[in-house]
Amino acid sequence: MLKSSLLAGMAVLVVLTTALAQDVQKIVAIVNDEIISGYDLNQRITLTILLSGFPDTQETRKQLVNPTVARLIDDRLKMQEAARFNIAVSDEQVFEAISFLEKNNGMEPGQIDRMLGQSNVDIETILAQVRANLTWNRIIQERIMTRITISDEEVEAVLKRLENNKGKSEYLLSEIYLPVESNTPEAEVRNAVANLVSQLRSGASFQRAAAQLSQSATAASGGSIGWVLEDEVPEEIAAVLPDLRPGQVSDPVRTIDGYYILLVQQSRKILDTDPNDVTLDITQIIVPAGSGENAGGEAQEKLAGAISNFIDSCEQLPSLLTELNSTESGNIGRIRLGDMPENIKAILKDMETGDVSEPYQDGELYRIFVVCDRNDPQARSNDPDEIRREILIRRAENRARGYLQDIHNAATIETR
Repeated sequence: MLKSSLLAGMAVLVVLTTALAQDVQKIVAIVNDEIISGYDLNQRITLTILLSGFPDTQETRKQLVNPTVARLIDDRLKMQEAARFNIAVSDEQVFEAISFLEKNNGMEPGQIDRMLGQSNVDIETILAQVRANLTWNRIIQERIMTRITISDEEVEAVLKRLENNKGKSEYLLSEIYLPVESNTPEAEVRNAVANLVSQLRSGASFQRAAAQLSQSATAASGGSIGWVLEDEVPEEIAAVLPDLRPGQVSDPVRTIDGYYILLVQQSRKILDTDPNDVTLDITQIIVPAGSGENAGGEAQEKLAGAISNFIDSCEQLPSLLTELNSTESGNIGRIRLGDMPENIKAILKDMETGDVSEPYQDGELYRIFVVCDRNDPQARSNDPDEIRREILIRRAENRARGYLQDIHNAATIETR
């Protein structure tokens, strides 16, 4: 009986192992005679889940199949195009890019390598993706940007447009773009996009998801489009921008060519700033009147002055607040300057990060304000050099999108 059970178990194991091997070795796509295997697909999906913070479920993996295959095809086409023009990036540049990715996401050096090892992801998976992105950037720089000329008249036209739109809002926008192609049912794309929105709203990284899944040229920069006016984007996108708060992920937006997920990082006024929109992270220290011999007067004023002079940085505040044991003292949080009383606004308006105010007498107590962070509203610059650079980047991105589409059209691609 034991022998037959053992043989049955071994048979099941052989079947499962065979099925897994077949799934890993199967051909997912052929791109100009280069094969993308099931192993390539599974590894990239695992990498996407790992870096983006998606739940590792069968449903998530199923929904990631089509966009991941599309990105793998793009990567193969980009590398083939680079080989055609003898364009390459070094291993050192690839590892530098990964180090930058770690630093930009608050990771420790080498953390990505450790994460990959724990999840059984071959490091070549991320190396290949990063290499494709860097190589494509080189192609754009060498074959597109060098051929773009921007006249003084174009810069002047933008300056005039800025003057005409002075005071209007513009948005620092990021995108994730998934096209609706003829060979993919739209309902399938729509469901995948809706699920992606749900994951992003649950805390998944927008930047990393864009880098892994978006099929726009902006994927290489984590989906960042840059600053845009409403009249610079398709009307379907422009319609949702005014209602998006900074950091809020949009519902899926359907345009003529596919679905977009949008994230407004910041908004600002063109050539116009409002000092009231300055935001400050403030800690307040209260010096009470005291009692007995220490009640009010010179003793209280001297104590307030000593505390104000003692503070050198915000790092001192936790221990100081503990020592003072004042229930009224503490961090107020991030406050908009325009929402403060006029007398307090007058004290805070010129304070920078790390500044400590002189003691302010307010009735029977003294208030000391410490600014731990200051964020001034930005206005769209009218600097000609900056405008020229923005035109260059925008035009290069548009041409890169068309360039990649031309490569697609000329390629022989078979998906299975």
